Amino acid sequence: MKTMLQYFADEMLPAFGISEKVKAYAPTEHVHVEIKKGLQDFNLVMEDDSIAHFEFQSTNGGRRDLRRFRSYEADTSYQLEKPVTTYVLFSGKIRRPMTKIAEGINVYKIRPIIMKKQNADLILRKLQKKVSNGQPLTRQDLAVLPLLPIMGGKSSLLSRIKDAFSFTASATHVSKEDIAKIEAVVYAMATKFLSKEELTSIRKVVTMTYLGQLIYEDGFTEGHNEGRNEGRNLHLKEQIVRKLKKGKLKSEIAKELEEDEETISILIDEISAESN
Repeated sequence: MKTMLQYFADEMLPAFGISEKVKAYAPTEHVHVEIKKGLQDFNLVMEDDSIAHFEFQSTNGGRRDLRRFRSYEADTSYQLEKPVTTYVLFSGKIRRPMTKIAEGINVYKIRPIIMKKQNADLILRKLQKKVSNGQPLTRQDLAVLPLLPIMGGKSSLLSRIKDAFSFTASATHVSKEDIAKIEAVVYAMATKFLSKEELTSIRKVVTMTYLGQLIYEDGFTEGHNEGRNEGRNLHLKEQIVRKLKKGKLKSEIAKELEEDEETISILIDEISAESN
């Protein structure tokens, strides 16, 4: 997540015309007193100490969405005590989104980011022609891929995402680190703009990417470590049972096994529960 946010801050913000630098990442989850949880997309702390709040929209929710964004802004500004500006990335399919509302004496507005004048289909054809001619794709070629969902064009968002992963997979002259960052942002955009059914359909595509390989390796390592911990605890329990049968006290067992008493106490409780 941190790698993806770093790429988003360093590479995507300039593409959106935002020149201010990011100095930190802010929380995106705020819990209200009435136990309502507000989940935002991205919050970035800018160099002037303000918050740049980003939302992604594939539908035009109009006034209702603006009220939701306004509530996010109010909560974030109140809890972090910082001014907040909301940027909304609209998919290229949305032509005229509502960007401000006037209610009571207040006027609330967001900064829309729409790149409908750029044609995603033309960019994809240009990249495909380069690949077909045997020319290597560069980092600069790939940098545009996360922007495809908010561009204009006739192709579906799903096909754009699939094509984006296809191009990262064929970019053998770009470092794996850069590819992982770009793929992470492409996938993040996919989760924001695609339906659940469409996300399911690209799962196989993602597993074939470098990002998918990293996710698999992380999961394998985590599972391997969990397995090792379970095996170690099982061995400790066997030793604890033998020592308990000899009438050893918890403090004595902890000392002999070179473990803290709290760990031994937890394992004894588990042994007791398993025997019942």
